[in-house]
Amino acid sequence: MNSTSFKLIPYAAEMQGELDLYSLHGQLSVAENTLQITFQLEGELAKLRIARSSGPPLRQDLLWQATCLEFFLAAAGNSDYWEYNLSPAGHWNVYHLEGYRQGLAEEPAYKQLPFSVMGDDKQLRLSLTCALPPALGTHRAAAGLEVGVSAVLQSSSGELAYWAVAHPGSEPDFHHRCGFCLKFA
Repeated sequence: MNSTSFKLIPYAAEMQGELDLYSLHGQLSVAENTLQITFQLEGELAKLRIARSSGPPLRQDLLWQATCLEFFLAAAGNSDYWEYNLSPAGHWNVYHLEGYRQGLAEEPAYKQLPFSVMGDDKQLRLSLTCALPPALGTHRAAAGLEVGVSAVLQSSSGELAYWAVAHPGSEPDFHHRCGFCLKFA
């Protein structure tokens, strides 16, 4: 099993004065065709809008318009990639994209994406174990896996802050392939 820790950093221009209130880090492991990821958000969580579970988890669009934990997967050298969106309320989606922000479609290999969320006013922990998309498994064997980990945090006033392992562009862009900087053979 290949495993690595990660730490997300905020895009510098956002939520000035509040950035030091939070820490967002975690662990990512890949073994054969299974991925495990854990996000740990710590700080003054009462100052964030964090949706709580209010019913069964559903596949939903536009989760990134509120607090959402995300990651992106790609086979090295391939233009297509997968986007995973996880809401603290339990809602989720997985998309396949043919290229940079092109051909967005729900990944049909997933009918559910069960993950656990635990937390209080000072910390939130989200953990997911899931199979890799079947199409990714065939490409990854030859090329390796590239992963980008990111998050959107919504302040209590409604502002969005964008956090990622790396911010390679002149504005927040989780789809930028230089942000897929975690590598697995």
